[in-house]
Order: sequence, then C-alpha cells, then structure tokens
Amino acid sequence: MPAARKPLYAVPQAEREQRQTAVGVGLDWENVPESLPDAGRAEWQHLAEQHRAYPTRLRETDRTAVVAYCTWWAAFDAARRDIAERGALVPGRSSADAARGEGGLVKNPSVAAMRDASQQLRYWARELGLTPDSRARQGLQAELPEDDDPDGIWDC
Repeated sequence: MPAARKPLYAVPQAEREQRQTAVGVGLDWENVPESLPDAGRAEWQHLAEQHRAYPTRLRETDRTAVVAYCTWWAAFDAARRDIAERGALVPGRSSADAARGEGGLVKNPSVAAMRDASQQLRYWARELGLTPDSRARQGLQAELPEDDDPDGIWDC
C-alpha cells in the first residue's frame, strides 16, 4: 500500500513527525492581520492562546486559512448578535410583506448569513485541524497529562 494511502495507525511516528516538520516555520501569532474585524481579532487571539504550547502546529503557510477562519468567525458572530437582538423574524420592508399577513414579518437575513458562515467555519476548522476528527485524520494526537500515579498503584 502506498505511504499516502496508509491508515494513520500504520504510519510510523518518525514519518508523521517528518511530514509535520516539512512544511515551514510556525505561524507568527503576534502578527495579527489588520484587516480582521474585532471579533475576528478576538478569535485570532483565542487560537494563539490555544496553540502557544504547539508553536509549529500551524505554519506561516496556513496564514491565509487562519485569516479566512477568523473572518468567517466574525461574520458568524455579527449574524448571531443581530439574531439575538432583533430575533429570527423581523418586520419586512416592502408593501408585499405587509400585505402577506403574519404582521409583515419575514425571516431575518442574518439567519441565512449565520448558516452560510457556519458552513464556512466547519470547512476551515477541518482544514486547520481544529476539530477532534480532523486532528485524528491528520495524525495529531492529544498530549496526555503526566502520569499522576507513576508506580501504578491505582491502575485497574
């Protein structure tokens, strides 16, 4: 079976480490893109804190993808706030909306914007390995805490 098609459990640890180090230097989290909206900047900072212990987990080659993820997060957050403030139904703006009944209420456009942003967030989260499933597919293991029972007395 070719190396690219091997199941993750069949790829030796050394090969996994080589694959992970072959793609450049770690992402400079201090260099926050100026174009990000406030909510996107907050998400950038959140990701920076989460990846502080893993400086090469995301690379400079991933910068565009991280910016896209944070931008879509800002869009999702703006839509979420609008729905929280105005509700899922809002007064329509045309005479046809008023004539249709239902008090002239129509679906808040932010509902569709939130759905679209959610789809993009899922895509970018998978690309960046921000979900448990995508990390497993990339061969990234969660680091286990140190053994607090080194002599094994409490092992079952």
